[in-house]
Amino acid sequence: MKRIIALLLFFLPMTLMAQSRPTIESLPPHIVTGGQGVSGAFCGVVNGKLTIAGGCNFPSTPAAEGGKKHFYDSVWYLDRTGWYRRRFALPWSVAYGASVQVPELGLVCIGGNNGERSLRDVYILEGKRINPISHLPVGIDNAAAATDGTHIYLVGGQTDGKPQSVVYRLAEASTPKFSTLQWDSIAALPGQARLQPCAVVQTNGLDQSLWVFGGYDPETGKIADDVLELNLKTMQWKSHPKSQATVGMTATTSGYSHVLFFGGVNKEIFESALQTHPQPSLKGREIDSTEENSSPLRGGQEGSYLTHPAPWYKFNPDVLVYHTITDSWYSIPGSSLLARAGAGLVCQDGSYILLDGESKPGIRASEVMKVKFQHEVHFGWLNWIVLVLYLVAMLGLGVYFMRREGGSDDFFRGGGRVPWWAAGISIYATMLSAITYMAIPAKAYTTNWTYYPMLVTILLVSYPVVKYYLPYFRKLNITSAYEYLEVRFNAATRLMASGLFIIFMVARTALVLYLPSLALTAVTGIDIYICIILMGVITIIYCTMGGVEAVIWGDVIQGIILVGGAFFAAAWLWGNTEGGFSGAWHLAVDNDKMRLFEWSMDYRSVTFWVAICGGMANNLISYTSDQTVIQRYLTTKDVDSAKRSIWMNGVMCVFISVIFYVIGTGLYTFFKTHPMELDFTMAKGDAIFPFFMMSQLPQGLAGLLIAAIFAATMSTISANINSVSTAFSIDFWKRFRPQDDDRRMLRVARWGCVICGIIGVGLALMMATWNIMSLLDYFNTILGLLSSGLGGLFFMGLFLPRISGRAALLGFIVGEAVVLWLAFNTQTSFMLFGFIGIVVSVLTGWALSFLGQGIKNEKTVNC
Repeated sequence: MKRIIALLLFFLPMTLMAQSRPTIESLPPHIVTGGQGVSGAFCGVVNGKLTIAGGCNFPSTPAAEGGKKHFYDSVWYLDRTGWYRRRFALPWSVAYGASVQVPELGLVCIGGNNGERSLRDVYILEGKRINPISHLPVGIDNAAAATDGTHIYLVGGQTDGKPQSVVYRLAEASTPKFSTLQWDSIAALPGQARLQPCAVVQTNGLDQSLWVFGGYDPETGKIADDVLELNLKTMQWKSHPKSQATVGMTATTSGYSHVLFFGGVNKEIFESALQTHPQPSLKGREIDSTEENSSPLRGGQEGSYLTHPAPWYKFNPDVLVYHTITDSWYSIPGSSLLARAGAGLVCQDGSYILLDGESKPGIRASEVMKVKFQHEVHFGWLNWIVLVLYLVAMLGLGVYFMRREGGSDDFFRGGGRVPWWAAGISIYATMLSAITYMAIPAKAYTTNWTYYPMLVTILLVSYPVVKYYLPYFRKLNITSAYEYLEVRFNAATRLMASGLFIIFMVARTALVLYLPSLALTAVTGIDIYICIILMGVITIIYCTMGGVEAVIWGDVIQGIILVGGAFFAAAWLWGNTEGGFSGAWHLAVDNDKMRLFEWSMDYRSVTFWVAICGGMANNLISYTSDQTVIQRYLTTKDVDSAKRSIWMNGVMCVFISVIFYVIGTGLYTFFKTHPMELDFTMAKGDAIFPFFMMSQLPQGLAGLLIAAIFAATMSTISANINSVSTAFSIDFWKRFRPQDDDRRMLRVARWGCVICGIIGVGLALMMATWNIMSLLDYFNTILGLLSSGLGGLFFMGLFLPRISGRAALLGFIVGEAVVLWLAFNTQTSFMLFGFIGIVVSVLTGWALSFLGQGIKNEKTVNC
């Protein structure tokens, strides 16, 4: 026991990525009059320069003494030495409008108030001019604006003192034809009215949503205490209780699932003031974030709300953080310099810039503060040792099997001496890529278990594979699966199918290399190019040297690491949730994270019937037409051994893979009870599992689990490279050069591995600008789009002897065309692409067989 404790103490140093306190830098102050700046201004970046437009202040007499508010039409920009006024001005003197930065468009300024009425104007600030675009249906001020990059949304606010509950959307905001666009009413805010809310567009982990925070109802004087979410796919509202947002805050998104808030009033003080002095009718008035236009709160009498010193108001000095997936809040200690209401917020070069606003009601701040968060990542020497030892072991594996290799049959089929259990583990490890290893936990973390029924379909598919497909492949004594297509149909079908498989596998190799590398880079600090090249080169070396036998035994080792690491991670996550395993279970159940079935008939999402149909089709494609899998059927000594390997893989997928959903649920429960442990700058949702490894686990253990992700990646890549080499060597080289001897074929196969690997690595390096929300969804989309026709060809070959090669080929083409049309023109779930592709290709081939495209002079195979 003492030795165990000593070992644990040795591993205690953690590889942490703790949230750092913000660093705050002062930029040149924006002084307009009387040492003050403005509030309620449009703020953003125009032509690369920080810009403030419009706004208001009390230039001479303070508000507490009955001063008159002044509105501005000036446009200021920050140069190296300070703030300068541009030569042009806004159409109106205006404040309390909404502004939003639209990519490739600029700073869009919306509505506002000129001291007399609410404005309808909408325009884009450019470097030397103002470009008007479509007017609002009505004048609106004190609203919030947000964008998803394509649309602009306007939420809340008021029209000439009357609260607005309509949500407006400007469609296709990135188009140059601004004058033809219209603002559409898309939804109404549920519940109370909201003046001066915050609004952002951020993902909920699955879809993009419009989020609305804070704001107050002038009728009741109450600040909204819930968060509203409008799903932009379903256009349905959802209310999340216990909001910490108030009034006068500024908000922005961070990473893929966080929202940051700066400044804002104190809820209790603000509500107490409004309820002690009920507001009169607001018609014809504009409202400041805390202050002077609410007549009973004006100065001029003892105890007035406006006469206290700034600390009394307790404006928020901290950075408030909201996580959209776990619906949790926490704060990061900030500075009194950030304690403002009604300030502007601009994101520029990875920093957050807070501009002007109120330091207290009626008093405008002129300070401009630049806030930056540092997130340092250190992989740690112990993690490096573990990772390097693992990679060296993989190279040693390739050397070992190269020495016992006797020829091309050993390279392609392992000499038929691979044990059935090793082949089964290899199939499992091959199908369990790093995408799956990270994506299934990430999917369960953001949603629930509704994807799990897909795994059960593997057992359902295993029966026809064992009963019908496997005997064909074994009796024909083929090396490439696509040899069967020439025997059954014709050479054109074989070459077309093999060529498509090669293209798909090279693309898959790049995808499997790039996406995990991107996630690992984000959480370990290892350069993405190093990740891609390191995994690619080592995999190419050991699978080129040792052939399929080295690949299979590498899969066995990697599979053990994968599963062992997964069980450890699941136990750690559930055990360290507040309340332990019991607390994690109740939290998961209460938040609907354990839902297994979605009984809706909606074809656009992964409902139960979509998961079953899509899962069966995708698994049928993989286990009946994928050379990567079929090659393992042929490495065992006999048919019975191959059958046992298939059943073993099915059992492992159904029962062992549950642990990855358990991990995903554990990630949710752990980070919901420890929200401050999350990195709010994380850009990829699929990085959540490796992030947990690096931020929470001791050194050494973290390195081992990171090595498991490397293992999953290398396992899939090695299988892809070896299968592509086999398909090219057998289906193309040997078919057209049958005279080449065994030694020549072995050399061709090895060069095929090298070339395939190099192309895959090159493509992975080119993918660095891609933005993919879910690796699991993306991978299944590619699988359905590119390989559904292959599954249809093998199905036609085995079960429909009437269909000729020509009919099968035409069926394949029609099936692929239909699936591609669905992908680009409908909202059909990606999970149905494989199912639809198989059904359409088979039905088309079968129908054509009655139209003169039957089996005249075609070969048949009897087993």
